[in-house]
This record gives sequence, C-alpha cells and structure tokens, in this order.
Amino acid sequence: MNVRSRSEPSSLRDRFRETTLQAILTAAEEVFAQEGLHAAHMGEIAARAGVSVGTLYNHFKDREALLAGLLDARRAAMLTRIDETLREAASMPFRDKLRSLLAALLTQAQGHQRFFQILLQSEVGRYQHTFPSACLTQSETMHEIYVRIGKVMKQGVRDKQIRPELGDLAPLLFLGMVRTLAIRSVVLKIDGDFAGETDRLLDFFLDGAGA
Repeated sequence: MNVRSRSEPSSLRDRFRETTLQAILTAAEEVFAQEGLHAAHMGEIAARAGVSVGTLYNHFKDREALLAGLLDARRAAMLTRIDETLREAASMPFRDKLRSLLAALLTQAQGHQRFFQILLQSEVGRYQHTFPSACLTQSETMHEIYVRIGKVMKQGVRDKQIRPELGDLAPLLFLGMVRTLAIRSVVLKIDGDFAGETDRLLDFFLDGAGA
C-alpha cells in the first residue's frame, strides 16, 4: 500500500512532464518552421505550448538545446518507422520493398511537414555556429536515412532494376522526391496527400520521365 502511494505521484509527475515536453516540441516545430531558426523566440514557443518561459527552460537550457531536442525526437520516430517498414518488407521483391519504403517516408513527411521543412532546408547549415548540436543532428539524420535507402538500392542493382553506374546517386535522387513534396507544400501552398503520390513517384523513379 505504501509502495503504491509512493509510486503513483511519481508516475503522475512523469506523465505530466512527458505531456508538457510533447507540447513544447510541437510548439517549437511550428515556430521554427514558420519564423525561421534565427527568428524563433523562446517566449513565443512557450506561449504556444501553453507553458511558462520558466517551465520551458526547465526542459531546455536554451534555443540551441531545444532545436537539437526537437530534431533528435523527430529523427528517432522517423528512423523507427523506416526500420519497421524495412523489417516487414525484408522478403519482398525490390519494387515492392522500394514502394513500402517510399510510402513510409511520405507518410512521415506528411505527418511532420514542419519538421521536414526544418530538416530538408539549408537554414540549419547557415547557422552552424549558432546551432552546432542541431547541425550535427541534421547531418546524422540525413546520413542514417541515406544508408538505409542505399541498402535497398544495392538490391536494386543486384536485381538489375537500378543501373550500376547510378547506384551511388540513387539514394539521393530517391530522397529528393520526398523533399520535392515538402518544398511543394511550402512554395505552392499545396498540402495534398503525400502518400497518395507513392505510385506516381515510384513510376517516375524507376521508369524515368522520358517519353
């Protein structure tokens, strides 16, 4: 009985802290994407998250730590989704595996469009002296995604569905299609169904755009 009475408050505090943390990350994602990394203010992020500035600083010591924390959290979720997809598709033929991977990337891109705006734009790199941890996280994220896509492309080369001379470029071109939809949503204000573009992009990638 005493054990339960001691554990419940701790559990409640942990749940409250986690809920607060998620609210902060969501607000930070919105503000960083809308205002830009350099113009985003901690006060605005706190207000949008519905917490005090003091509470915000209890979780993150400064804006650099907050941006790095955001990128790390979203990165973990995205890589987990990719890894789960690849495990489920392990025995699939190349085209089906590639389609599953593309659908997973597009679903993640749509669910976190603001994160992809931050991740795929060059703004992080421009402020590498202001946000060194964030720049490192961004670089590591893109590298880990590239490695996972690259393994699938090697199967494509072995199965003679990807030309060997393009094997090193294929992962970058593939990831570029996802980036294109993220750019479209920003530039043209088109928030369409990313996953609904899976087959069209897959055909474009494997068959080319030539007549």
